Order: sequence, then structure tokens, then C-alpha cells
Amino acid sequence: MLRRKLLTILFVCILLPVLVILFESATTVMSQKKMTTGIAGRYVENLADYAADRWKEGNPERIAAFLSLLADHGYDTLVSYNDNDKAGWNKLFRRNPNARGKFIPGMVAYITKRGELISFSQNAAILANIFSGTMSDTAGVAADGSNIAGSFRLGDKRVTYVAHISSTDNPKVYAVAAVTMMSWMGRNDFNMMKLAFAGTMGMLICLVGLLILRGSVILPLQSLSAEVNTLKWGSETPKHEDGPPAFGRLKVEEISSLKKAVTDLAHRMIDKDSLEKRYLGDIIKAQEDERGRIAQDIHDGPIQVVSALVQRIQMLNLTSLGMPREAASQLETAEEVAQDLVEDLRDICDSLVPPWVSLGIVSCLEEAASRFERQHSITVNTNVDANLDVPQETTLALFRIFQEAVSNAVRHGGATEVNVDANPHEGGGVEFRISDNGVGFKPDAETIGLLLQEGRRGLTGMKRRVELLGGEFNLWSEPGSGTIITVVI
Repeated sequence: MLRRKLLTILFVCILLPVLVILFESATTVMSQKKMTTGIAGRYVENLADYAADRWKEGNPERIAAFLSLLADHGYDTLVSYNDNDKAGWNKLFRRNPNARGKFIPGMVAYITKRGELISFSQNAAILANIFSGTMSDTAGVAADGSNIAGSFRLGDKRVTYVAHISSTDNPKVYAVAAVTMMSWMGRNDFNMMKLAFAGTMGMLICLVGLLILRGSVILPLQSLSAEVNTLKWGSETPKHEDGPPAFGRLKVEEISSLKKAVTDLAHRMIDKDSLEKRYLGDIIKAQEDERGRIAQDIHDGPIQVVSALVQRIQMLNLTSLGMPREAASQLETAEEVAQDLVEDLRDICDSLVPPWVSLGIVSCLEEAASRFERQHSITVNTNVDANLDVPQETTLALFRIFQEAVSNAVRHGGATEVNVDANPHEGGGVEFRISDNGVGFKPDAETIGLLLQEGRRGLTGMKRRVELLGGEFNLWSEPGSGTIITVVI
């Protein structure tokens, strides 16, 4: 059983660790992201509230000093510029090139309700877009009290951020604070999170690969194995009906070659079986022809000679009236022996070429049963459907099976009673059943092999006759329980 399910077991053994690692990696990434986002959210909320408080104080110098202390280094590392366009970047982001010692991470901007920038820290001009998008999403309602997590594209990079909007004492002015995840986590932590995410994606790729392996290799091999196990070699070929495309089903050249090899082998088996049937048919025909020749030779030779001997003995009895009584008695005995010999020779001829086969299955089996009773001194009970009609070729085959079965039952099984049933089969044709009360035997492969080695091919001959006619042959026997032979043609 383990060998049969080896592919499935190996697939599960590989799949389980992949699923476990995938689950752990995904859980770690999600937990890390949630925790980092939560901490960053609380930080930008405090930063936005602090910026709102500075606005409420109404001291422009303190606001400017506060804004000059802010710098989002994670954002800075994504901004690429050279000396030629440095002035343009300074103008866009209102950078202070003389500012030094910035130590507060993040960006802060004061924005009107209509999305106009009032003042902002280094690189914080992008907060106008974040604010406008948030106000649009909330249908003009101030988003005070909620954190905003999102991303924006900068060149070929995508920057992830967490932002917060706080109200000031002026209902038309909002303080917006944000921090990029790169700046908040640091490059090393960010790279570790990227590595964990890459591990998760790697496990997903492994999972997809395993599913493709299952759909392209394991399932086709299992399907082919099941089809081969149920295939009737010599009469069927694999259909290879894969059905609707399964997930991950790809064409594998080796599997296709294996299927083609199995199909070629099945065709060769059909050709071999057809050749063997023709060969067996020729052998059986030759046997029947030889039986006919022997029967004719016996009829034209020994029977005629012995019949002539009987006539001469009878003529001698008529012409020798004064013969001593003892001599006359011996002649009478010789005549009886010769007549019995003629009858025996005729019985042999009839067994070799049964003339009653042409009378139909009913008359054939009844006549055969009567003769077998006389020959073997046993009881033969027949139960044959009177309306049964089969071709003469089938009648001859059933007679030969009947003949061989009775001979085996008497000679090897010591049977004293044989029962024969012949009735129409449900699926068409005839069902022929022979049972006896002999000693029985164990019809396993070893016993059949020993019988073949001893030259006793009666059972094999019966089976081949039936298969030659496209029928089914079944044998049941148990020591002490007799033997039952069932034939469906």
C-alpha cells in the first residue's frame, strides 16, 4: 500500500513543510507590518498634534524652527538628483541646504482645507496630495482622529507611508504629519522585512510548483496506473481521457511518452491475442479434422472387419448343424464379443465426431448425457431450456467442454453424479453450468501449473475454447465440495 501511494506520500511530505513555512512567514510579515504601522501611526499622530499646537501658539518663528528639525531620511534616499537639477529640487521642496543636525524623522505640512500648502518641512510638499486624496475619500469631511496608511510612486520607486491629520484652531487649516516606513524602520529593518516578504513569496512559488507537479505528474501517473490495472489486455487500449484541465496541468513529455508506450504495448497485446486466437482456432480445427479422419478410418477399417467377422461366425453357425455343443457355445460367445466390439468402436467414432451435434443444443446434451451415463456408470442430470438455440460451432464447443468435464469428474474427482444446466443468459447467448459431487480441488495458480506440467491440459483447453468464441469461463472448486464450471458464450 505504501509503495502504491509513494508519490502522494512524498508530495504531502514536501507540501506540509512548505505550508508551515508559508504560514509562519506570512504571519510574521503581517504581524511585523501591523506592529510597525501601529507604532508609526501613534508617532505621526503625536507629531501632527504637536504641529497643531505650534500653530495654535501663533508663533511663526517656533513653527519654522520646528519644521527645520524634521527630515525623512527614508524619503531622501529615494530622491535621486545631481548638481545640475539640485536647484530645482530645492525650489520644489523648499529645502534649506544650510540646515544641519536634523534629528526628528518625518514630514509635517500646514494645509488649507482646499489643499493649498501654507508651510511644510523638507520633502513635505507631497503631503498636499495625501491630504487632497483623503479629503476626497471622506467627501469633504475632516479626517481628524484617523491614521492614513498608503503609498505613492516616486520615479520607479513606491514609497510607503503612515500619515495623520490634526485640526488647528483655524477650521480652514490642518496640520498633516507623515513618516515613510523606510525612515521609521531604518534600512536594515526594512531590508529584513523585505527578506521576510521575499521568503513568503518564495514559499508561494514553491506551493504553486508543487500544485503544478501534482497536476502534471502525480495525477496523470495515478490515472495511468489505475487505467492499466483495470485494462483488459488483449482486447482494450488505454483511452487517456484526462477530462477538463486541472489546476497546474501541464504537458510533461516523459508522461506523454509513457502513455504512448503503454498504448503501443496494448496494441501489440491485441495483435498477439488475435494471432493466438487464430492459432488456437487452427489447432482446434485441426484436432476436429483429425478426429474426423480417425473416426472415418475406424469406420472403414476395424468396424468393417469386425462386422465381416460377425457375419462369418453367423454363417458358420448356420452351416454347421452337427457341430458339438461346446464348439457352438464358443462360436456364440465369439459372436457376442465381436458385436460388442463393433458397438464400442461405433461409440468411439461418435465421441470423436458426434453426429447429434447437428440436431441442436437440446438434443445434443441429452444424447451426450445418456451416453456418458452408460460409459462411466454415473448419473447425469440435464436441465436444458427447450427454446435454447445456439450456433452449431457453439454446440460443438459446449459438447467438448461437457465431455472433458465429465471425464475429469469421474477419473480425478471420483464423482457419481453430474448436473448440467443450459439456459439463456441475461446479456444474450447461453449460460452453461456443470457441477459434480466429486472430491474437488484447490484451483490456484500453483495447482493449475502442476497439472500443465503433468500434461493434463483439460481445464486450459476448455478455457481456450470459450475465449476463442468470445465467452467467459469460470471455475469454482473446494476440496470435499466438488467442482462447478460456468461458461457464458
